[in-house]
Amino acid sequence: MGETNPLVSWILTTVGSLFIAVLAVRAFGHWAKKEHGALITHIVGGAVVAFFIFSSTKTVAILKMLGEKLASVFTG
Repeated sequence: MGETNPLVSWILTTVGSLFIAVLAVRAFGHWAKKEHGALITHIVGGAVVAFFIFSSTKTVAILKMLGEKLASVFTG
């Protein structure tokens, strides 16, 4: 994950694992009810959130870049 602090690394791993468990349970529920559109949307959204959780260094860089772009739009 690229973090040097072991506590941050442990927290991100725990949150990521809990997220995957919740995602699996909800995906099974959508699959069992034959809600295929909701299942696909859930999986795609889950993949995006998982990327943010498991690559925190890249996430911070992306959010900084978006913030700078947004600030430049309003400040001119």
